[in-house]
Amino acid sequence: MPRGTVSYEPQRYELKTLLPDGYVELKQMSYGQVVERRALMKLSVQMSGKGRNSDFKGEMAMASVQIQRFEFNHCIVDHNITDANDRKLNLSDPNDFAALDPQVGQEIEKYIGEMNNFEDVEDDPELGNSQPAV
Repeated sequence: MPRGTVSYEPQRYELKTLLPDGYVELKQMSYGQVVERRALMKLSVQMSGKGRNSDFKGEMAMASVQIQRFEFNHCIVDHNITDANDRKLNLSDPNDFAALDPQVGQEIEKYIGEMNNFEDVEDDPELGNSQPAV
């Protein structure tokens, strides 16, 4: 019978932004986690009157941060990323997450997206998920 469950075996990625030896180990999200992530993308915003557009942009930015934290919390198994004092960062901690170098964070985000095929799945009309990829 074909296996229909996700493998939680982590994959190691060498971080080009932290050469020579920076790495992150990632695991794939389960379908349930992908559905939770998708729910974070959906915002119910009531558009009415002037000035509401700025509220919408603020809510979108907050949703983006929540999605990235969700992905980091569920996908990062291990890494060797430290701060200036050689303390290993806890990327589940909001302060360490916020302090992460943006290039390093974007590289990790890219690997998480590739591992979970967010763009391929969310843009496929046959799967009924025509949603913007984050």
